[in-house]
Amino acid sequence: SANLLGRDHSRVALLPTELMAPRKAAKAPKVTYDYSGLKEGMRVQAESEGEFHAAEILQVSDSKSRAAKPVKVTYQGYDKVYDEWVGGDRLKCKALKKVQPEIEKRPPLEFNFGYWKIRGFGSIFRMIFEYKGVKYTDNQYETGPKWFDEDKPKILEKNVLANLPYVECGNDCVCQTNACLSYVGSRLRLNGNGNKARLMNEQLLCEVYDVRNAMIEIVYPFKTVCRTEAEHNEKAIKHLESNPFKKFEACLEKSGTDYFCDKTLCTADFHIWEMLDQHRLLAEKHKKGDIFADIPKCKAFYDKFRALPQLEKYFASEDYKLPVNNPVAAPYFL
Repeated sequence: SANLLGRDHSRVALLPTELMAPRKAAKAPKVTYDYSGLKEGMRVQAESEGEFHAAEILQVSDSKSRAAKPVKVTYQGYDKVYDEWVGGDRLKCKALKKVQPEIEKRPPLEFNFGYWKIRGFGSIFRMIFEYKGVKYTDNQYETGPKWFDEDKPKILEKNVLANLPYVECGNDCVCQTNACLSYVGSRLRLNGNGNKARLMNEQLLCEVYDVRNAMIEIVYPFKTVCRTEAEHNEKAIKHLESNPFKKFEACLEKSGTDYFCDKTLCTADFHIWEMLDQHRLLAEKHKKGDIFADIPKCKAFYDKFRALPQLEKYFASEDYKLPVNNPVAAPYFL
């Protein structure tokens, strides 16, 4: 069940592509023809046994029974025994027009998102939605009763695993942080291009989740890891000095790309950036200096991400100024 942290223990495994069901080939759109320009006596080219021959139109039928082959032709130089009814696919004539099929437009994606009125995990999704420019509703829960008494029962009707965060899109209702990120990533093409990138994205989602959990242990009194402000100060400094992002620095060194999984952003990048920013703020609180001193590639990533024009609106919004952790639970670090 959810608590005031919205913490969960989600882990989502990605199936290798060779284990996935093969994609079905898309069906070619059905071609239809406009025969209204064809008249009796017109000279055309008509196909017979794979070759086109000079022919003349004898009749154009509007009978439903002849809808598939409404044009009767006679081949020049051949006996009338070879006269036949043909369709547009066997005719060449400037007066014959193809009717372009109407492409069914899918409604634009729209997400309904729910999380506490803090940054926590919520900021990751808010940044993703803003970056992709999709329409979304951001349900920010400031108190327990609004979630537990009012909205959670509604989510339970759709998903027995109801928790925060949750994401709804169409008929889908997904809960648990990493499951939500994998779902949103699949809908918005942010899970990585190719199997290698997708696998790295899934691994990093789990890895950065561990970093988030380490932060939770330090900042909330009820975890009993830090029972007092003094214990928090001591363990927070120790945590910062342990360089919790050294694995992420190694990922960038090995990949040689600006982002962690691919040449373009994936869902893990959003969570990693959020945790870098939270640790930057934690270091400022404890006057521990620059957290990026030993992780220059993470610093370059942090700066590049922060300067993305798609996120300019988010960083200027009140959402970016929300508390990092939930004030209701009296954290040592907001």
